[in-house]
Amino acid sequence: MHCGFGTLVAEVLENPANPHVLKAAMNFRGHLNGGLLAGAITASVAVTTKYVSLSPEAFQHFTGNPLHWQGEVQTLIGLFLATLFMALFPDLDTASVPQRWFFRGMFVLLAFLFFTRQMELFAILAFVSLLPVMHKHRGWTHWKITPWVIALFLAVVFEYFRAKDSWAQGFSWQRVWEFLQQFWMYVFACVLGHYTHLLLDSRQIRWLPFIRNSTNHH
Repeated sequence: MHCGFGTLVAEVLENPANPHVLKAAMNFRGHLNGGLLAGAITASVAVTTKYVSLSPEAFQHFTGNPLHWQGEVQTLIGLFLATLFMALFPDLDTASVPQRWFFRGMFVLLAFLFFTRQMELFAILAFVSLLPVMHKHRGWTHWKITPWVIALFLAVVFEYFRAKDSWAQGFSWQRVWEFLQQFWMYVFACVLGHYTHLLLDSRQIRWLPFIRNSTNHH
């Protein structure tokens, strides 16, 4: 993961003489640093509230099965990455480093889903991946309600896959609510990451040296 972020930073800094590249780098670095900080806060909250219980057994399970998606350490990493992603998410609506890497990753994911014949999830992700670029810059991706809507949307998708053929009769908003309650820490991660981005876009925060954003950011 560290190498991946190093590659991203190197890409936006490869031509520092170009003012447009420098501006993009400052914007990206500001949101990246803010996302890393927000991710650390999310991880701390998860451990403090016992949503994730770290123990020698949990680390042993992780080292023995690092690619297994279930586990305490895996959950903690997932929360950190969810926060970081949402801190970069709003800029998917314009040409940016996050946008390029988002669509590269989405291409790989869609190819995997297609060749493994998971067509329903393939179709949902294909439609959803286009949404950020179907509106103006600083459009819906920058709305304050966006992370809440995303969390609700994911809960509805989960309930859809549970109900499937009995969608009309089997869908339950009660189970959607229970899903959000069960995975409340991921909702927290979405909201914190997204609001971190919005905060860094505001002029009031730009005096902070560690996560300072470009004064020309638009």
